[in-house]
Amino acid sequence: MKHRIALFVFVLMTSLQVFAKDLQWSTHTFFDNQIFPSYSWAVSYLGDEKINSANNLYGDQYGQLGILMQGIKRGQTIKVVIAANEIAEQSELEFEIIQSSDELFYAYPQIQYKWNILEKWKQPKPVNFKVQVYVNNKLERTELKRIIVRSINDCPFFYAMENGVVLDLNYVYLSYVNENHPLITETIIPEILQDGNIKHITGYQAVQGEDYSSVYNQVYAVWHYFNKNKFYYSDIKSNFKEGSLPHISAQYVRSFSDVYKTKQANCVDGTILFASILTRMGISSYLVTTPNHCFLAFSLDGSDDKLAFLETTLLGADADIISKEQMEVIRGIALTGKDAYYRLQLGKSTFDMYVYALLRGNQNIVDSELDFRRDNQDPFLILSEEMNFSQAFQILNHRIISVNNFRNLGLLPISL
Repeated sequence: MKHRIALFVFVLMTSLQVFAKDLQWSTHTFFDNQIFPSYSWAVSYLGDEKINSANNLYGDQYGQLGILMQGIKRGQTIKVVIAANEIAEQSELEFEIIQSSDELFYAYPQIQYKWNILEKWKQPKPVNFKVQVYVNNKLERTELKRIIVRSINDCPFFYAMENGVVLDLNYVYLSYVNENHPLITETIIPEILQDGNIKHITGYQAVQGEDYSSVYNQVYAVWHYFNKNKFYYSDIKSNFKEGSLPHISAQYVRSFSDVYKTKQANCVDGTILFASILTRMGISSYLVTTPNHCFLAFSLDGSDDKLAFLETTLLGADADIISKEQMEVIRGIALTGKDAYYRLQLGKSTFDMYVYALLRGNQNIVDSELDFRRDNQDPFLILSEEMNFSQAFQILNHRIISVNNFRNLGLLPISL
């Protein structure tokens, strides 16, 4: 994942105040006077305080709050102090200016959030921040700023900046994937094993050659668990509305406890919970997103190349929706080595719907008019005469996002 703050080099000069040549500064927020706790949580292990590749920022390259300066002088020592007792400890950033410049320059301290507060932040609320800037150890000025702190359940997934740079933030969804959640480790996994559809969790240990029946068995055990406990799809969407820039699209994501208690989940909720369970079982999981949908992918052999896709919105659906012709196709597929047993002993509708959900998931990929972007592709586009807002939204939101890849980068789960 490339450093996001490098994109500040594209800031539209005409949208900002014209500063004098002496040092001038103002409080700056990355998300248009908002802070998203879910984003802070996701990138908490990714940021570090250093100069960015565009040479226009010092500090946390994944920060959401700092200052914007102009008129910096070589040899000046700048210290930025930010305080917001409600959600963070006092946070400081101090550094020396290496080269004089009249260009715009950002300074973003690593905010010392009170994580135990943020994980319980359920409603968007305004928070008062005090921002102070010291030059050569002398207080230059204090600025008070009121900023909206969004709910921990609000997940930003797309951001169009004033300057026409649009960012893919779908990876923030992975901050809700929590394979170590007590609900999974202490309740769901033991109950799946108690069902007896699988005796052991083996991950990829039993895969031989191109025989992936052991993986399909384990995924079916999770599918059957959801259906046995009458989880079902609940259609709650965050609708996309194109408007003036800047524009932020966000999706409300329910906690595991909410999903488990209500037994209902939208496409994002269900996919995140399913991915969390599979990740705990040692099966590599992926979130697949489109502009108005989310479903699951899992690896058949542990690599990023051999993926199966599962339409999670079919959880709890009745097999009556499957046509006669489709059922003939489903019954002709040999998947787990235990297909006949599952149909006879556990109810044919559950297993047939599982196979149908796999076919539908794969068809989602085949039917897409756009390619699904992978983790190694640039996470941004720039609007132009050839690339309008809606096109960029479509392109960036066709994504296949690996849980393991982002875990390896340091993305952390939220304790919801």
